Order: sequence, then structure tokens, then C-alpha cells
Amino acid sequence: MRSVDWVVVSVLMVAMSSSAAFAKTASDVAPVVPLPKAAMLADSVVVTPQTAPAQPVTPVAPAAPVAVPVAAAPPVEEVPARRTTVVHEDTPHNYMSTIAVSAIMGAVLGVLVGGSIYYLGSRDHAVRIGYWAAGGVLVGTGVGLTQVVVQENRADAAVSSRFSTDPAPTYRLALLNLPF
Repeated sequence: MRSVDWVVVSVLMVAMSSSAAFAKTASDVAPVVPLPKAAMLADSVVVTPQTAPAQPVTPVAPAAPVAVPVAAAPPVEEVPARRTTVVHEDTPHNYMSTIAVSAIMGAVLGVLVGGSIYYLGSRDHAVRIGYWAAGGVLVGTGVGLTQVVVQENRADAAVSSRFSTDPAPTYRLALLNLPF
């Protein structure tokens, strides 16, 4: 109980000391002066003092126009149009990685489908999950091969459009192809 009394006394002393610091005597009090009149003009506050009126504005005579010499522009040379060529170069891509990734993704999809059928069904024949995975590998490999063929055909079409066609079309049969 004794500590509570000290807390109350200290709070009262702080309150009394702060109010005593800001206390004013009768001689310190100045008469309250109202703020200048404020008028609103176009979202701007204009404060006009109530003491001295503003000085009148005296008009100023306009300055005489002065002629400025202008230098003649140099002759315009015709600039040839800029020719821009855009070259798109594909980086070499490993076809085996495309096929392998497609086969692995097909196996994952097959396991998910087979597993969901197994767990949603009667939960007999767990070996069927492996069959679904093997089927996914086959389907994924087919998708990878198709993707590689389409990419190669696009590259061939892009290259063949640049060059002229063979003037003498021939049929070639390569039984053995050895690089030198």
C-alpha cells in the first residue's frame, strides 16, 4: 500500500509542476487579437491585413519591340532511309532432352491417373498404377517426338524461304554418310 501512495504523490507532483511552469500572472496577459480576415478565392486563402491599405498599382508603359536578326537555316541534306534487318538466331536444342522430359512427364501423369483410379476405386490390383505409368511413358515419348519434328520443320521452312530452290531437282539415296 505504501508504494501506491508514492505513485499517487509523484503523479500529482508532476501534474502540479507542469501546470505551474505554464502559469501566467495578470501582468503577462496581452489582449487577444483576432486573426486577420480570410476570404476564399479559387481554393486559395487570401489574408488581408486590417491595418494599412495596399498601395495602388501604377501602370507601366510597354517596351518598344526590338528586331532580332535571324540567321538563315543551313540547306537540308536528304538523308537516305535507314534499313533495319532483324536476325533471329535459335540456340541449338538437344532433341533427346526434349523427348526424355516429355517421357518423364508422361510417366508422372500416368502415375497420377493410375493412382487416382486405384484410390477412388475398390483398391484392388495396385499393379495397374504401373501400367498407367508405362502408358504415360509411351504417350509422353510420342508427344516429345512430335514436338521435335514440328520444331525441325519450322527451322527448315525458315531456312528454305531464304534460298532459291534447286534448279535441277534430283533424288538422292544415301546408303553411307561419312563426314570428312
